[in-house]
Amino acid sequence: MLAPGSMSRSRLAAIALVAVIAGVHFEQYVDFMSQIPTIGVLFLLNAAGGAGLVFALASRERVLRLLAAIGAIGLAGGSLVSIAIALSGNFFGYSEPTLRLPIVIAILAEVAAIPLLAQLARRDAWGDVPPVASPQP
Repeated sequence: MLAPGSMSRSRLAAIALVAVIAGVHFEQYVDFMSQIPTIGVLFLLNAAGGAGLVFALASRERVLRLLAAIGAIGLAGGSLVSIAIALSGNFFGYSEPTLRLPIVIAILAEVAAIPLLAQLARRDAWGDVPPVASPQP
């Protein structure tokens, strides 16, 4: 794992945001989502996956960090789509009646994480070297 002092601020911020996403899902799972069929399992999987991605995002291995950033984008994006469906209708038999504080926290973390993770994925894909621009004709 990279030492915190050797990580960029954007990497530390992305790691923190993914940890918040995972933490909110775990808290909601423990609070009451564990009682809801299918949704409870999805919340637990989101929390566990997010926790694993946090460690992978801090890896020394560039390819692992790249895959983790892509996975975390999927996790955050999937969470946003899922809550949008649950707020507007029915998601696997569950309907969210209102924007509770944990939902707002998760949405803010997911929306903030996606562009940061995309930036990190781009950096890791190119080995921290920006691509060379095509020559202009």
